[in-house]
Amino acid sequence: MLSSISHENINFDPNEQDIESIVLNFVSNSLKQNWIKSNSSLTIKKLTDGLSNILFAVYSHENNGVVVKIYGKNSDLIVDRQAEIRYLIYLAQFHMSPSILLTFNNGFIYEYLSGSPISNDDEKKSLLIARKLAEFHSIPLIDKQVKGQLVEKLRHYINLLNGTNEELYKRIKLSLSSYLNDISWLKITEDINKIEEIIDKKNSKWSNLTIVVCHNDTQCLNFLYDEKKTNKISLIDFEHCSRNFWLFDVFNHFIEYAGLDNEEPDYDNKYPKRNKQKQWLEIYLSNALFLNDKFEKQMSIDELCDLGDCLRAPIHLYWSLWSFLEALLNHQSMDKFDYVKYGRYRLKQYEKYKQEFFSSVN
Repeated sequence: MLSSISHENINFDPNEQDIESIVLNFVSNSLKQNWIKSNSSLTIKKLTDGLSNILFAVYSHENNGVVVKIYGKNSDLIVDRQAEIRYLIYLAQFHMSPSILLTFNNGFIYEYLSGSPISNDDEKKSLLIARKLAEFHSIPLIDKQVKGQLVEKLRHYINLLNGTNEELYKRIKLSLSSYLNDISWLKITEDINKIEEIIDKKNSKWSNLTIVVCHNDTQCLNFLYDEKKTNKISLIDFEHCSRNFWLFDVFNHFIEYAGLDNEEPDYDNKYPKRNKQKQWLEIYLSNALFLNDKFEKQMSIDELCDLGDCLRAPIHLYWSLWSFLEALLNHQSMDKFDYVKYGRYRLKQYEKYKQEFFSSVN
């Protein structure tokens, strides 16, 4: 699949002074799109610094456009970029992701999707997300593998953090690593082993829970609502995509209602009450075609909510470890967001809920 996408042997430095002109010239010269006539007919706009990447939109006056994604520094250690592109190509076949038009050494170009990010407080549009996510999860798995990858991802992160990965320490910001010396990576490793035991225990609810193609980063900002043209929702940012429990995406979405406005989000008050969870799940389940003959059909919505609540612990752990890695590998991003503080806060949330998860096997 990857061989069908054109590739240019070029690297972009997002800190370069005239990076916008360089990107504009690259798009104009490299893409064979009939709406690209000349540089003068194009507009470039920096969409966001993101938390891991730099995105530029390049578009014409007729609203045709592309997005140029430049990977964040050292993000290749955290994210499997080949897997990300493979998922994008696969999902585009089902109209669930924008099409990739071209790759380059530290990024790629994909079709621009019109729409605005959905607000965390927009309950009406959140219910539209329920339907969209159910449709997304109904896509067949990309391969014949059916084992979830949650533990695999957690292990990948912890092995980068616990001092055993030489490649990391070639690139690490040592002055930052001192801020994490009090964290017991061994204890977290033991906890990850426990998580695996619980998930893999035969005939448990976890072992019977359906594995799907999961987005894994279902914050509201990754859902675009096109109010002007289609009144439809689109998903973006697939770099965390993997096989996982469908409930992971759902309850990660609920957790992310707290937003990222600061490093200590108000998870307690922003997390939806049970009646709101059930309202959301009712819409999701009515559109989740993949569950028609699955184990979950035997469960009540309250039972599903109980399981989802238990998932808060591994969800917080996932994003805590990711945040620590982001701080260590891309220390310049700390000027805009304190990833160490955020990671510690999410680790605190993990500790708060982990016994609930560990006892969920009974």
